Amino acid sequence: MNQTSKIKRNIIIFAVISIICGWIGYLVDQFTGQANYENMGTATGNGSLGMLTWLVSPLICTIFLRTFGGDGWQHAGFSLNFKHNKKLYLLSFLIYPSVTLLVILLGVFTQSIRFANVNIGMTAYLGILFTQVIYQFVKNIFEESVWRAYLTNQLLKLKLSDLTLYLLVSFIWWFWHLPYIMIFLSESEIHNTLPVGRLTFFLVGLVTVTCWTVMYTEIFRMTKSVWPLVIMHTMEDAVLNPLLLLGIVVVEKEQAALFSLSVGLVPNILYLIVGLFIRKWRKDQEQSD
Repeated sequence: MNQTSKIKRNIIIFAVISIICGWIGYLVDQFTGQANYENMGTATGNGSLGMLTWLVSPLICTIFLRTFGGDGWQHAGFSLNFKHNKKLYLLSFLIYPSVTLLVILLGVFTQSIRFANVNIGMTAYLGILFTQVIYQFVKNIFEESVWRAYLTNQLLKLKLSDLTLYLLVSFIWWFWHLPYIMIFLSESEIHNTLPVGRLTFFLVGLVTVTCWTVMYTEIFRMTKSVWPLVIMHTMEDAVLNPLLLLGIVVVEKEQAALFSLSVGLVPNILYLIVGLFIRKWRKDQEQSD
């Protein structure tokens, strides 16, 4: 088997395992009596054995394919490559806070977003933010090791068109989330983000992840490092989660499709514009080289 065929085989194995692992996790929870997800609190706060199965299976598969499947560990995307990519590191840090701030300002201006009277001091908020940064940074090392350092990295070796690359990464990445959206995530968490049913929320999320994937893919292509993506993903989680979970920012229900900070049309368009800008930056560099 040549190297290209081996890469394709391993990507198919990875995709199948990633897509079915959550359903296996659900069966585990059914067997162990842990399937009462609506009463478990937030998904990030109280996990079941099935949810753990869902979370770690893609990483275990990645380790197995790199070690025994012929993918190897060379050029796996774990080098910092900081010296020539300082601007991209800074951009990775700023993207989510900047877009979030802009969306909030637009939302307040159009009366689509308001600030709730939440009794929380600045010290308490900064403490929560710091905790989120530490927790999310560790979590996203594992997550980005899978979706960027492995899946995106392997697909790049196949010399696909940019559009095909974006769609394949986003499709596999988000379909891994399907059991999370359809089973593990509580109805209240969905409605707090967008007042729709589970299937609609999943389809909206697919559009969101596709817009995000352009940014993540292009930064990885330019830096050849997973670390800017770990930083960017951490800032997304750390900035948005406290605002939403603490109820500091409230998006009016009738405007949620446009201004939801996580899946709204306005932030998604902005993230797509950022991704296409980085793509043009990469193309210009390739032409100059």
